[in-house]
Amino acid sequence: MKRADIEWRKWIPISIIAIILMLIYKTIDNIGQITSVIGSFLVVISPLLYGVLFTYFLLIPHRALERLLRKLKKPKFISKHARGVTTIIIFLVLLLIIILVLSFVVPIVIDNIVSLANSIPGYVSTVLEYINNLPSDSFLANFDIANTIRNSSGDILHTLMNPDGIGQVAQGVMGFVGGIFSLIMGLVISLYMLLDRDRILAFFKRLNSTIFRSGDRSQRIAKYMIQINKVLLTFIASKGLDSLINFFAATTILYIWGVPYALLLGLIAGAFNFIPFLGSIISAFIISAITLITCGISTALYVLLCLLLFHQLDGNFIEPRIMKSSLKINPILVIIAVVIGGAYLGIVGMFLAVPIAVMIKQILVEYMATHEPKSTETTNEGEGTEAVTATEDNKT
Repeated sequence: MKRADIEWRKWIPISIIAIILMLIYKTIDNIGQITSVIGSFLVVISPLLYGVLFTYFLLIPHRALERLLRKLKKPKFISKHARGVTTIIIFLVLLLIIILVLSFVVPIVIDNIVSLANSIPGYVSTVLEYINNLPSDSFLANFDIANTIRNSSGDILHTLMNPDGIGQVAQGVMGFVGGIFSLIMGLVISLYMLLDRDRILAFFKRLNSTIFRSGDRSQRIAKYMIQINKVLLTFIASKGLDSLINFFAATTILYIWGVPYALLLGLIAGAFNFIPFLGSIISAFIISAITLITCGISTALYVLLCLLLFHQLDGNFIEPRIMKSSLKINPILVIIAVVIGGAYLGIVGMFLAVPIAVMIKQILVEYMATHEPKSTETTNEGEGTEAVTATEDNKT
């Protein structure tokens, strides 16, 4: 081989590394535009995403009810069409739940939001009065909190009263209506997914075998997909049930201590519970801060203590039994994922960051388990252990 050819081949990996570094730089330099495009795309496909999410929520009860109906001997129509009957029952139950929520829960939540919004000026005045009455040598007096609160409340009122602020509020209302429509469409999509899940699974199997023609590679990809599906199903279904328990527990605690807006604050606790480790702590401090403003420092401390005690009970006993198998999510991984997701996609990114991080971790673990060479040291240790055991058995 000529020396010139050898020199040329040396530059190929260097060129590839340079191109990769340029692509990374361009991605970071235009990260705002990229996240904006991703956000717009997620809004467009939000009904499909909601459909997949609802499917994961409903898959476990749907399969359990379907198996139960298939065991029925009479009437034969139900056992023969168990999946269709199950889907209809699930749909009717969901419809009943939606009607009950719209009739009883939503009016209370709306009333809480309106009441809290109307009471904010009074709460701000109370806080300002308390701060103004502090001694001049107080620790809090050095932070100039009073002017900060006045400026913040003034900015909020100015935003709400000018034409641009009204346009933003109207845009928010339209976004809320669009979100409700996406939720309804997602529910319909999820019912079709539950009904035709065998065909959907068969399609992806065919697609996998078509793209990855190699048998070993196709089996590895299928194994990755099965593991990802298992992780998502475990995380979403168990977190959904655990968040419901957190909602009822937090609402009950707040009602016991006579905290206003208990239902609204309970919803906050249930929603933030989807963020592992950090969500329960964040919601506890948000609820305690609102309780401090509305009910005083003593009630806020009691509420914070009760919420933290319940979260310890939930994290150590309730949630592990709901999940059955631990996902083994490292707290550092959770914190990094939540920070990155929240920085680029806001609240939605915080909720989606952990499942995505778990999927990436699961893919890496499966890949390493498949390609990692077996250690001869481990094999020798195993053989030595077997030899010692055999010797002891002979002595016995």
